[in-house]
Amino acid sequence: MIATVTMNPAVDYTVLLETPLIPNEVNRTSHERITAGGKGVNVSLILQQLEIPTTVYGYLSGTTGAMIAEQLLRTQIPTDWIKVPNQMNRINLKVKEDRAVTELNGRGVSVSPAETELLLNKLRKYGEDDFIVLAGSIPAGAPASHYADIMQALSDTGVRFAVDAEGEPLRQALACHPFVVKPNLRELCSLFESGNMIDTWWDALPFGKKLIEWGAQNALLSLGSDGALLFTDEDRIWHLSAPHGQVKNAVGSGDAMLGGFLAGCANGKSLTEALRMGIAAGSATAFSEWIANRSQMDNLLRIIPEPTELL
Repeated sequence: MIATVTMNPAVDYTVLLETPLIPNEVNRTSHERITAGGKGVNVSLILQQLEIPTTVYGYLSGTTGAMIAEQLLRTQIPTDWIKVPNQMNRINLKVKEDRAVTELNGRGVSVSPAETELLLNKLRKYGEDDFIVLAGSIPAGAPASHYADIMQALSDTGVRFAVDAEGEPLRQALACHPFVVKPNLRELCSLFESGNMIDTWWDALPFGKKLIEWGAQNALLSLGSDGALLFTDEDRIWHLSAPHGQVKNAVGSGDAMLGGFLAGCANGKSLTEALRMGIAAGSATAFSEWIANRSQMDNLLRIIPEPTELL
């Protein structure tokens, strides 16, 4: 079982502009889509396609929370929400112009210590054969140690953690030895305050190694069109390029990559095969209008080569 925790689920409002956005003018959309959003939610959507049992956890509040719950109900993915009173889940606006995407993400709900404890109680049923995905931003007002605190509280269960976060929450989570972390290049730059030092995936190699030194068992670094790097605590590094295709919507492709990778791990595949599954899921999603389906992922998996080990 893979449980996904989205601390800040959202209503994602995606709009397409046929002409560039003009400031201080009325801009009209040519296409609109409203979906239930959040990194953990996206991971579960991929896991469902790959027939891996998954349950979505998170905090819901207000009318937007009701919209998120309704959309997830339609997917038939099991959910176990915690209701937070007198607030509202955020709305994330994604503006697509030609090949550019501008995102405006809301702040999200605040949660009390009692609500955090309620989440912990729900997650205590998972153990050594399970994964828990902690994905996205932490709740508004929560300490940077929020993910690390959850991992420490559940350390006696034997569950394996996957963390998709950035900045200080990721830094502190590393000390708790997650099974895998999944930053992208921008998040890696932010973590190390490296500015323009990471321009290519080759430049990222020493920084990816640092993620292992700081505690991660594995680090999956998503590289967009350059594919991904996988670092392990056995001092091994693999690179796998992404297949060629027309990118229609890169939003959610990194979440899909993590979902594909974890699906491979949950099925007992090797790390290199899990990496192939991650690339297939992430690329298929980038080539789709939204989260890819099973056939799209399988079609790409047939043509994706074995990863190259870097010495």
